[in-house]
Amino acid sequence: MKKFFLFLSLFIIVTLACDVLVNIAPTNTVPTITETPVLIEPPTTTPEVFISLTQAIPATAIVLPSPETKTSVTFGRLSLDIPLSVASGASGQEYPRNDSEDSAYWDKTPGHLLVSLNDYYILQGKFHQPQIYVYPALDYATLFPGAFESMHRLRNVMSAVVPMTLDQLPAVPFFNAAQVFASNIQAISFQNGSGIRFLTEYAQYAAPVNNHELIYHFQGFTDDGEYYIVAILPVTVPVLAETSDAGAPLPPGGIPYPFMADPNADMQAYYASITDLLNATSPEAFTPSISQLDALIQSMWIAP
Repeated sequence: MKKFFLFLSLFIIVTLACDVLVNIAPTNTVPTITETPVLIEPPTTTPEVFISLTQAIPATAIVLPSPETKTSVTFGRLSLDIPLSVASGASGQEYPRNDSEDSAYWDKTPGHLLVSLNDYYILQGKFHQPQIYVYPALDYATLFPGAFESMHRLRNVMSAVVPMTLDQLPAVPFFNAAQVFASNIQAISFQNGSGIRFLTEYAQYAAPVNNHELIYHFQGFTDDGEYYIVAILPVTVPVLAETSDAGAPLPPGGIPYPFMADPNADMQAYYASITDLLNATSPEAFTPSISQLDALIQSMWIAP
């Protein structure tokens, strides 16, 4: 833990000395695009405000749903309870260190645990797989700048020194895309740690929000700061189109996607409307329900 704090403190000192990050606005806001899609790079700039990884983080209590049958599993250092309305079980795999210079950044790892949920019922065939990653925080931050950036952002928003908004939220370090919106943002604790969950979609252009790509996303730390957790869980809701295809039917109450060839297409207004719509939707209207996914995250225990 002390090594991690020293590493992060030295990083900030060098950054300030170089005077390259002063007054830099966040760069991961999705731009308005016209006929030609504009590629969106994952965020790389570091927020100016730095919060020590040793500082306690407040988390908002989540009201748990009524008890239901669940499956308790343990893989490596991760234990959790899986509601049967979410999945029937899980499988786990330990991945060895990969720091090869020839590897793409999304393949680099200090060694991590990956737990995949089995028979994720109704959501088979979605773009993302239901998975939970557990990384040694210091080693991952040292190996990969994108991981450091996400951890740094996570501490900032959890400590309430920056707002929980799209341009400040942490991103999945190993995704070769950016978040196009974020809704249902909530601080949440698990048995020996805390983090933040929200609904989002990743894309390399200003894509329509749809059920094929929508995810419940969680990032957090153990209380001792030793481990960094990333959860990616597909979710669907009746007010979204099923796919991003131009001809996909829009359900009643859905938000029309702007015509991309229109130079006046207001993508920011579209994403703001989507955010408001999902924020106003009952947690139980999602599949799996947000309440049950919260319960799964809250049940996690990461052994020291």
